[in-house]
Amino acid sequence: MFDTLLEKQDKIIFRLFQYLQRKNPCSLKEASAQLQLSSKSLKRYILLWQQNGSNFSTGISFYIKDQMITAIYSHESAQLFLSVLLSRSYSFQLLVKIIENPFSTFKTLEKEFYLSHATLQRRAQKLQPLLLSYGLRISFISAPTLKGKETQIRYFSLLVSLLDDPPFLWSEQTLYDRYKEIQQYRISQGFVFHQPKQVTGRYYSIPFQINDAGLLFLWKQFSGVETIWLDPLLTDALDFSLYAHTNLKKLTLIPLSQKFHRLHCLCDFYSGSLIEAYDPFFQLKDSQKLVQSFTQLLPNYQHLLTNHPELPILYEKLLQYSFQKEHERWTTAKE
Repeated sequence: MFDTLLEKQDKIIFRLFQYLQRKNPCSLKEASAQLQLSSKSLKRYILLWQQNGSNFSTGISFYIKDQMITAIYSHESAQLFLSVLLSRSYSFQLLVKIIENPFSTFKTLEKEFYLSHATLQRRAQKLQPLLLSYGLRISFISAPTLKGKETQIRYFSLLVSLLDDPPFLWSEQTLYDRYKEIQQYRISQGFVFHQPKQVTGRYYSIPFQINDAGLLFLWKQFSGVETIWLDPLLTDALDFSLYAHTNLKKLTLIPLSQKFHRLHCLCDFYSGSLIEAYDPFFQLKDSQKLVQSFTQLLPNYQHLLTNHPELPILYEKLLQYSFQKEHERWTTAKE
């Protein structure tokens, strides 16, 4: 995932921040053990972070007192932290440049980044594991530089775009518009679907041929601008699982059901993680029973879960968001 592209010091700080989001404040000894560092080393990384004036703009700071670490941040700063750190990653910036110019050559990139041949080669090599997980690769032997299925390249470009330039306000329409921009740009670069093809999914049998127009309509569904219409047996099974294994009210479950279907359809159509960063400290609470129920009731669900092991984490995030919204509505109605 994209956090693998962070520079060493930023990666340690990001892992620390992830842990402190679960337990804030936390003892220096406990945080060090979680990050597999000595207390002395972690303290040095924190002090270096605090002393570097360029870090003030991230909105994330740490306070150490009596061997306890406290993270100070706003919700907005937390959401943007990975994007800010990636903007300082040389490998991520190289990736952005290759997506912007699919016909970049090794020599033009050397000049543009003022890098030696060996340094650029190392940074390009650092991208390969991430790209491989999305079914892509970089090669400067022949054009284009970024190689793989066009559907995967557009999807991956969307993820990079959202990290490189996060939307000011997230919405279904914003997500769709961003994908549309990326598709139009790829077409302008000469990457067009000349021959439409039929795609048969394990979860969502797409009822139309995939070409440029078909992909745009598909993303209307994936983004939530349009409703995804699925086999009633599939929707009934998922609705039953949500009703049986969550404490959410029916009014909340109706839109949540569509979000789960969109998530499953995305996982069915694309390879590569839907999560931007790996969080080793994330705890699953309410999603495990759903996974068990889906495994029994949804056709080919085990295939989805095998290819996308991040699904339970995404369920958890959806459930937490839904519980929060439901609580806000109940509080407002009570007032």
